[in-house]
Amino acid sequence: MRVLLAFVALTSLLGFAQKAPCRSGSTWQHEYQYTRACYTDVVALYSAEGLSDGKTPYYQHPVEYPVVIGGVMWVSSGLARGLESLHHDSDTQKALDQLAAATTPADATKARSSVDYRKAIARGRHFYDVTWALMTACAMIVVIALAKSAGRRPWDAAMFALSPALLLHATTNWDLVAVAFATLGVWAWARKHPVLAGVLFGLGTATKLYPVLFLIPLLGLCLRGRRMKAWGAVAAATLVTAIGLTLPFYLTAPHYADINGSPVKVPVSSVLPLHCQITEAGVTHLDTGRCPTKVPAGETAVQVTNAVYRFFDLNETRGADWDSLYLQVIDARGWTSGNNWFSRLVAQTGPTPTELNAVVAAGVLLVAAGVVVLCLVAPRRPRVPQVLFLMLTGFLLVNKVDSPQYVLWLVPLAVLARPRWRLFLAWQVTEVLVLVSRFYFFIGNDALSKGRSEGIDMKWFFAAVLLRDVLLVVYSAFVIREIWRPDTDVVRAEGQDDPAGGVLDGAPDRSAAPA
Repeated sequence: MRVLLAFVALTSLLGFAQKAPCRSGSTWQHEYQYTRACYTDVVALYSAEGLSDGKTPYYQHPVEYPVVIGGVMWVSSGLARGLESLHHDSDTQKALDQLAAATTPADATKARSSVDYRKAIARGRHFYDVTWALMTACAMIVVIALAKSAGRRPWDAAMFALSPALLLHATTNWDLVAVAFATLGVWAWARKHPVLAGVLFGLGTATKLYPVLFLIPLLGLCLRGRRMKAWGAVAAATLVTAIGLTLPFYLTAPHYADINGSPVKVPVSSVLPLHCQITEAGVTHLDTGRCPTKVPAGETAVQVTNAVYRFFDLNETRGADWDSLYLQVIDARGWTSGNNWFSRLVAQTGPTPTELNAVVAAGVLLVAAGVVVLCLVAPRRPRVPQVLFLMLTGFLLVNKVDSPQYVLWLVPLAVLARPRWRLFLAWQVTEVLVLVSRFYFFIGNDALSKGRSEGIDMKWFFAAVLLRDVLLVVYSAFVIREIWRPDTDVVRAEGQDDPAGGVLDGAPDRSAAPA
């Protein structure tokens, strides 16, 4: 375990060095964060989410993430302010010395402005450093949980500890918090503690939402293994924890019409997340629900959203993201014409891409149904990590958003589902290609708008995304093959049934062939 933790420390330090050029937001000029491939949401959102101004998430500024991440951001911001006040860096100290030496009111005003600026820059760096330390701790938790869930193969956890995904994305966002909760939940399930597993899955759901998807494949396995009591326990604990943690913040958080504006007063009795602020002939009133697409002449309509609900509203109203297959269908600059029936179906129209959302929902339902059917009809009951990996991979492939750091969701499950290095590393290489091509496409896209020729064209970025998705499909195909032919599964080849199966490990298998 000490060696595995040392691997995590090494990877995290290399990741810190890779992101170090972007620690200070003051350097983000002329596409600096893309040419150095060191972009991180941690730095970008420190100011965008009001943390640099000392605002409390949700109550003084709406945040685009679930409540656990809002709490992590708030704690990290407080620690950053504390570190800045305890120890001034050289630039801040120099500005303080200039303020102390000022002899005129004009010099004092100029020096005071410099002090404020230097302190703000220092707080931003400290915010990133604190976040890096917290994400490193989360990565260590993931590795411990993986090693404990792997049965006789604890060294498989090194695949996560040394993965390019961890190096590049540990601090791209706060996903490792959710990954830590989810992986601890898998470990708790492996130790036959379904309620604790549900609590941890619920905490993960209140962080990044995706762990709630685990309940679907677990349902299929528990139906087959006749362990529905355990499934009921984990499902109830997951939902109660996620809702119980989110609801108090939702009920007490204000509504906002503008993320940088002031709270909008809504009826105290109203628990609805959306209101429409309509102004007509100088009179303003609120209607419940989403604003209409078309507003009569002489009226203005402004959408008012609960600060906690902003996360759900953003996911409902956003279109196809850069890394999604839908964007390749929609965008005419790709290999498609952008004029076929499917592109017209999923193209974003109006404030909410209703058709695209419906297609995504149908895709997720098909993936869920396919995974449950696989659980029930496979010659031998699949191992828990195998179907969790398939469920999550399918979800990301059919989803309209697949941000580069989401690879961290998959890696721990891939390690437990199919602990073989060759295909794993090939997939990881494609994830690196997606990230680098994404940054250089952004450079090219910005240069194109300014009449310059730099970076790369969108088709090269799309090619990297397609290659990554093909590798994910191939990886999933190998997992399915090992489910259908358990003799090819390296975990079961060692005489184990399902080390992470918990109550399912060694449970009755109604579809198994008779001895």
